[in-house]
Amino acid sequence: MAPMKLFFADTETTGLDPAQHEIFQLAFLVEIDGKVVEEKTILFRPERPETISADALRITRKTKEELLSYPPKRQGYESLIAALDRWVDRYDKDDKLFWVGQNPRFDMDFLRVFFQELEDPYFGSWWHHVPADLIALAMIMRLRRHIDPPDFKLESLAQACGVPLIPHDALADVRATHSIWKKLLALIPLAEPAKSCQPSRRRP
Repeated sequence: MAPMKLFFADTETTGLDPAQHEIFQLAFLVEIDGKVVEEKTILFRPERPETISADALRITRKTKEELLSYPPKRQGYESLIAALDRWVDRYDKDDKLFWVGQNPRFDMDFLRVFFQELEDPYFGSWWHHVPADLIALAMIMRLRRHIDPPDFKLESLAQACGVPLIPHDALADVRATHSIWKKLLALIPLAEPAKSCQPSRRRP
């Protein structure tokens, strides 16, 4: 059986629209068959400082000057590709990372645009195209009465699961997401892998 490769990730961005705003921090954690093999934070200098939103600065507690002191995008991109290359064979269609996150489509959409800006059309060479959303798992656990958070924000889920969290730092969010995911997943009984999801046919 192929190893299970999980990519827990979070971004900090200059706004909410990937067509207009940019990633300035990507943090990720790679887990292979239950073992954390890498943690990394990469910073990127925004190339469109005029689009940096005041709300993004307030929420992340950054200044525009701080963001503009970060390394160039190309340097960060090369660091990311080097890390991915350690754990995935990009040419093997069956060897992909499963992206896990809190509302992961947001982060994936920003990183996909980032790849396009760097003229790299091979975003899909690294990740499975369907992400795993912590919110969906937490909702299942809520329906089964394992947890009862007031909402499904990361801070609320962390508190419900007894996980410490420093909000609005990408690496802290990734570590918290990983811990919450593991705790919630542990509530699901282990079973033998099913050979098929099709219901058995009844005899006439």
